[in-house]
Amino acid sequence: MVSREARLEESRQRALVISETVRGRSDERVREIIQDFTGTLEFASLLEDLAIAQEAWDHIVQTGIDPKLVFAHPDLLREHPETSLHYRGIATLSLKRVQAMASSVVNWESGTLRRRPTETRCLCVARTYNAVISVVITGTEGWTLENGYRNILATIGITEDGALRNLIGQEGEAAVKEGIIEWLRGDGAALQPHFDGGTTTFGANDAIRMVYGSEPDIKFEALNAQGAWEIVSTIEIKSGTDPAGALERLGAIQKSFAETPARSRNFAVLGIVTPAMRQRLNELHMDRDFLLYDLLNNPSAWDDFITEVFHHTLRLL
Repeated sequence: MVSREARLEESRQRALVISETVRGRSDERVREIIQDFTGTLEFASLLEDLAIAQEAWDHIVQTGIDPKLVFAHPDLLREHPETSLHYRGIATLSLKRVQAMASSVVNWESGTLRRRPTETRCLCVARTYNAVISVVITGTEGWTLENGYRNILATIGITEDGALRNLIGQEGEAAVKEGIIEWLRGDGAALQPHFDGGTTTFGANDAIRMVYGSEPDIKFEALNAQGAWEIVSTIEIKSGTDPAGALERLGAIQKSFAETPARSRNFAVLGIVTPAMRQRLNELHMDRDFLLYDLLNNPSAWDDFITEVFHHTLRLL
């Protein structure tokens, strides 16, 4: 299990980043873009085409709210793709869910699009937002635009939280890989490592090599009798600490290990190990697992990891 100290530190960092993102007021910037848009947007005669429920439309009209501040229109989205954040926020949809239902809007909201999205994509995204927003309005007694703004802020926080989880995973993988390279340049220099991008060979004859990649994240190969490289050990790094996605990460590890030779020694570096994970881990073709927090914060744990891999497994030390 992840230690209380590790969880507390992660929570502190997450809180700071999310708070700073919310303070950045990206929601207000895109709202101003929508408010300042002077183009003609036809809604009333296209409710069905735009997936806007009649009841939701009637509520907005009766309360005097400007429709473009509530419902997405493909013309506005095409002119200003970044406003996707506003409508996605009101609908409380995650980036991943929008991608699954309509189209990826990550580049829309980040402002990194090289060209405007097509009319078809904009209509598909607008319909997705409007269908959900309609339910939010009709399912909420006395829905107001303020309710929508609160949803946007909540969605920004949730989106940033998801991005942080991905970043933590990427940083965890990088930290382990960089830690091994740093060790090879220091105490492990006696192994005579030769670095070539993501591949490192060892010894005068370069008979063993370490390759950084994905699935597995790290693999060690040795030259067999036929002069071909054969996997002798792998390391999978899954540093996410969200218990909800633990079994999903475990499934990815299982798939990776299943593709290694029967004699390969396989290790995992994990951000969290839940009781359910522990039961599944014991059933995998895996020799041992390590907690990421321990490796990065406990020198003896790191030494144990290095000894297990380079001494007991590869027999290089």
